[in-house]
Amino acid sequence: MITKKLAFVGSVGSGKTTLIKNLSQTDTLDTDVVSSVDIGKEMTTVGLDYGYITVDDSLSIGLYGVPGQRKFSFMWDFVKEGLWAVVILIKNNSTESIKELDYLLDYFEITQKLPCVIGITHSDIVRGENTKLKIREVLKQRSLNLPIYSINANLKENAELIIRTLILLEETNNGS
Repeated sequence: MITKKLAFVGSVGSGKTTLIKNLSQTDTLDTDVVSSVDIGKEMTTVGLDYGYITVDDSLSIGLYGVPGQRKFSFMWDFVKEGLWAVVILIKNNSTESIKELDYLLDYFEITQKLPCVIGITHSDIVRGENTKLKIREVLKQRSLNLPIYSINANLKENAELIIRTLILLEETNNGS
């Protein structure tokens, strides 16, 4: 069986831990602790979140969530090595989260050949129709055409849509 590594990246509070919990077929390892500074939520990830899914008899996927704060970015290097695909989560109508997109695209060396999906989270809570337009502008400057979904990280079917899209992207990129 082939095991592939999938990274969930994005700003603090974008839904990485929640998505992994919704996807994983095993109990997840999460490294959330009470935040010592005001980041808009009580708990924050300081290490790696990890979950695991088996897609079929030949494929399983390790789900790695990295901390959203750059001060913990040394953890990102571990996840980056041997990476199969990336999910970038952007909080809807969050200027900081949108600005982080450029940095994440560079850091994780996103190209059209690497399966990557962008998920706009909190769309069910915060209005902000311009988020998708701003993301498309960033991608256009880089000549990237990546799928962008408005998702609710709390819904398992949204998490499953992301996985199916990544598998389809890989098949398309490999000419299968």
